[in-house]
Amino acid sequence: MSRRFQVLVAGIALAVIGVSLGLLAMLRIQEAKEFRRPHRVQAYGGTNYIVELAEAVVGKTETGCVLIVYMRLQNPNPYDVTLDRNWFILVDHDKDYYLPSTTGTQTGLIKLPANGVLDREMLSFTVPDDAFVGAVALMVGQNYLVLVKNEEPFRVHLRNGEFQSFRRRSW
Repeated sequence: MSRRFQVLVAGIALAVIGVSLGLLAMLRIQEAKEFRRPHRVQAYGGTNYIVELAEAVVGKTETGCVLIVYMRLQNPNPYDVTLDRNWFILVDHDKDYYLPSTTGTQTGLIKLPANGVLDREMLSFTVPDDAFVGAVALMVGQNYLVLVKNEEPFRVHLRNGEFQSFRRRSW
């Protein structure tokens, strides 16, 4: 083989690798945008509010797994809105329902100021080890589910006390 041919093959290989990495990066960015997409929902009393998922954190404890969902809540109304934390229900692939924890710093009510925003509201759920073998969704309003995790099984083995953060649905 000539030197010129080797350089051409190497250039083509590098171009293919570069294009592949670029497409992978675009896919990850698109997944993150889809995860953070705003959802306009209604409270049970008919009041509108906007929910954006910000981050999902999965952890392992002695009693099972913990899923912490961080979200941005926005109140477009000219009056205060109070949401019950128990309206935000986690649903797994087997249609098991989990209520958020209200222990520690979590109160039972989430108060949104008039035309205000809560940038990082946290919901914490204690779930069994098999809750992440399929899709996981969060009910953010009356009959309104937002996909937190896609249907692919969670394959990462976490040790007790270890947590991992995700900003997309494929984890």
